[in-house]
Amino acid sequence: MNKFIVFEGIDASGKETQAKLLSSFLKKKGFEVLLTHEPIYEEPIGKIIKDNLEKKISLSSETIAMLYAADRHEHYLNVEKALSEGKVVISDRYKYSNMAYQGANGVDSRWIEEIEKYSKDPDIIFYIRVKPESAMKRRKEKDLYEENYEFQKKVFGIYENLSKKYNFITIDGERSIEEIHKEVIKNFSED
Repeated sequence: MNKFIVFEGIDASGKETQAKLLSSFLKKKGFEVLLTHEPIYEEPIGKIIKDNLEKKISLSSETIAMLYAADRHEHYLNVEKALSEGKVVISDRYKYSNMAYQGANGVDSRWIEEIEKYSKDPDIIFYIRVKPESAMKRRKEKDLYEENYEFQKKVFGIYENLSKKYNFITIDGERSIEEIHKEVIKNFSED
């Protein structure tokens, strides 16, 4: 089964946790899984993105949007290879994060969609829906985007719209990790 599964949501929504849990679940079922994330901070483009997030450098929102798209292209080469080998690929974030975060930074959504149009659509998009006020309480150390509540509200609003436009499977992320995982498995199994 070669499926490409993406987890999306605002910062501290539980995407990474749920991606890891689904990966473990599928491995126990005998599937080969590539668990990955975006951006790839260990690679050259990802290092620039990380420096911007950590406020070591300051780049325009459009430049950051293009860097995320370039990072995604490099990332997708690994995704494509894994899919061709029959693996299930699970990614913590994908092109929708670029749309949400850079859109909240004022970049025109049509422009972002244009630079993202060549990114393959995933088979399943899980949107872990957590309100900004809940997410802000979850994380102690915050990066450039996580520290600003008003910004997170904008990101949340964009995710709400994206979830309808791209048919995300919306999961209530305000519940326990176990309840969320059970719903992910249920929706994955029904696919």
